[in-house]
Amino acid sequence: MILGSGITNSYGVFEEEYENRFSNKNNGNGAISSAIAIGAVHVSANYLFTTIAGALCERLGMGLTTFIGGVMLGVGHISAGFCTKVWQLVLTQGVLAGAGVGTIFIVVSTIPTSWFSKNQGFLIGVVHSGSGVGGLMLAPLTRFLINRYTLMGAVKILGIILVVGITLVSLGMATKPDELMDQEDEENIEQISMADSISENKVSNLAKKRMSVRSFGVRDVHSTRAVLRSQEFWYLNVAVMLAEAAFYVVLFFLPVYSIGIGLTSEQGALIAGVANGATIIGRITIGYIADLSGNINMFFITHLLVTLSCFFLWFPAKSFLIMMIFACTFGLFAGSLTPMVPLCSVTLFGQNGLANNVGLLGIGMVLTTSAAPVVARVFYEKLGQNGAGYGTVALFCGAIYFLATLSIFALRVCVSRKPWVKI
Repeated sequence: MILGSGITNSYGVFEEEYENRFSNKNNGNGAISSAIAIGAVHVSANYLFTTIAGALCERLGMGLTTFIGGVMLGVGHISAGFCTKVWQLVLTQGVLAGAGVGTIFIVVSTIPTSWFSKNQGFLIGVVHSGSGVGGLMLAPLTRFLINRYTLMGAVKILGIILVVGITLVSLGMATKPDELMDQEDEENIEQISMADSISENKVSNLAKKRMSVRSFGVRDVHSTRAVLRSQEFWYLNVAVMLAEAAFYVVLFFLPVYSIGIGLTSEQGALIAGVANGATIIGRITIGYIADLSGNINMFFITHLLVTLSCFFLWFPAKSFLIMMIFACTFGLFAGSLTPMVPLCSVTLFGQNGLANNVGLLGIGMVLTTSAAPVVARVFYEKLGQNGAGYGTVALFCGAIYFLATLSIFALRVCVSRKPWVKI
């Protein structure tokens, strides 16, 4: 997660450099910079390949799938170091590197819940906090490498780090073996039968259900078709595709926007790094609270707070201090989205088929993550007086988060209308 999603979360530094290098403003025609396509395609390829990677995990195993993702990510960056055109960067750092990140993400989202049946929110929060650690580390590192070795040199160096690091990590990636899961199931069922004094017939039926299906969700589904036919899936899908699009719009544009209000490029990189750093605390803390209060409940609360922060912190921000406060608030609550995706999927549909279910959620995000950065760039350059302000983009992101929050609320009501129930 540090090397995979971390490089995506720190992409705002590259966005700033590509904007300066390929901007059309010097031509005096006011056209939108084509460089925005690099980041948009990177994120879209990320989510497109979560679907493909879900099938790879089932057939090739977690370790080999992680290795493939690492090679794509590293080679994508190394080859980007030799590119001179935007379309070349779209294919390398966009498609190839984005596909690598998506492949790694699906593995990381699946493994922890197979090993641990308790405290899943906390444990997944710890694992997914790696993307925040990566953003916090890689944003300043990228800026340093660019200043020292130029933009293209920095991309090559990062590519080498990525392919070597993830190749080594892939050696230890594996889900919990079935025999260990069966043993745990038998122990849990024995405890249930002793505590509740239920009949042997019921114990036998419970054992068969748990060991053959492994579905402990609100909706007992046994196939992809059943998942797609459920209301809960579509409420969750709409919420995730909107929230994820807004999340990356904010991260990608924080350095650019910071410069737009008169801050330095170093301050912009620091703000982006702090936003990523805040996700570390947020994912672990909110994951722990989710174990106590329920995954869907925390999903709703955190995104309601993110919506308010966009409207009341980011929109009026005109100074380094306010931008830092927003970065901390945003990272703390918005960063919970990444671990909440597998957690809410487990809550709704169980552990069985988790990789495939998370991959299905990635399909909808391809469209929104492609369109949102482009729309934000239009707002930034056309409605914001060619970079003099970014209030319209803050409102745009706030509106997206508001719609995502409404969808999460609909999901919560669909599952249970009782407000104090742990879900």
